[in-house]
Amino acid sequence: MDPAAVVSGFPGVEDFSGISDAWHWSPVPGLDFAAALSGDRRHLFQVNARDSYDEGLVRALLVAARENGSRLLSGDAPLTTIPGFRYPGRDFDVLAAARPGAHRYHEVQQPELQKVTWAVFPGYECEFARPDRYSVEDARESFLRFLTPADLDRGPTPFLRVRYDNTVTKGGTDGPNGVLVKPQTLYRELELLDGAPGSFVEFENFRGQVFRVDWDVDWILSGGAEGGGARRLRLDDLLVLAAKSLHV
Repeated sequence: MDPAAVVSGFPGVEDFSGISDAWHWSPVPGLDFAAALSGDRRHLFQVNARDSYDEGLVRALLVAARENGSRLLSGDAPLTTIPGFRYPGRDFDVLAAARPGAHRYHEVQQPELQKVTWAVFPGYECEFARPDRYSVEDARESFLRFLTPADLDRGPTPFLRVRYDNTVTKGGTDGPNGVLVKPQTLYRELELLDGAPGSFVEFENFRGQVFRVDWDVDWILSGGAEGGGARRLRLDDLLVLAAKSLHV
């Protein structure tokens, strides 16, 4: 498999300015793809952009991916991050990569190219948990539903795993591991604890800190960084604390 031969043959492809063995192509207005060979010339680092293409940012991503190629390509973690990525005017703080299986960039039309393509995108530290917290299915869902890597103008969507059971609404999660959700789902379920004795919400942030909230007249918070004792909180204070815990 020669990634360079395949990509350089795509319709409308052109050399990416300022990077050797790199290309840009745009099949339709508003949808841009860029890719660069890895140092071993056997893998491809690809950036997708939908209505947000920034040539300078994309160049920085491809250069950083090639420089950190051995780290991105090693191991079997579906999602990998390299801390310290910066670009002027942006708040991103990590270089992120999704391996084949977590992304599906060429799965249908170029299945052989899919096997050697790593999706590269800018991210935020709070969006990624430890590698052992992701199954391939979790990584794929996170990549597609939460990280939206083709939006190069996006803000952070923190990693958040939630497990809950509500005795009044009858809503809840199945199994011990919970589900990945957006913060708005957590906030809604915390609010719904009001007047639901025997109910709870448990949530895990990107640092692996687990918090549990039970309801008994008030909201009762336990867990966290130090596994602290239970505290009774008003809803407003609880929501502020929950939001902060997802980012720091």
